[in-house]
Amino acid sequence: MNKPLQITFRGMGPSEAMSEHIRGEAEKLEQFCDRIMGCHVVVEQPHKHQRQGKRFHVRVDLHVPGKAIVGHEHAEKREHEDPYQAVNDAFEAARHQLQHYTDVVHEHR
Repeated sequence: MNKPLQITFRGMGPSEAMSEHIRGEAEKLEQFCDRIMGCHVVVEQPHKHQRQGKRFHVRVDLHVPGKAIVGHEHAEKREHEDPYQAVNDAFEAARHQLQHYTDVVHEHR
């Protein structure tokens, strides 16, 4: 990765354990595609529901040559009670889009 991984926490304090988990997921993407130029992950707790507990939303922004890839844990921006599951799902969505990107790049070679 040309730029260092950026991790932003919104509506919550930073978590070293969560940051380590995110770094691990980002490393897996780099093993999958070596053309990643940058990655920014936003973990947010947009609403604090008293009855429903905490909810989390995660967004993964990847930059590859000629394209920006955005991965949400779900297209409808579903929020999770488990922040680690939200991270896993967001990286899975990014991985699918990255797979599509690498398939297109290989087709044009």
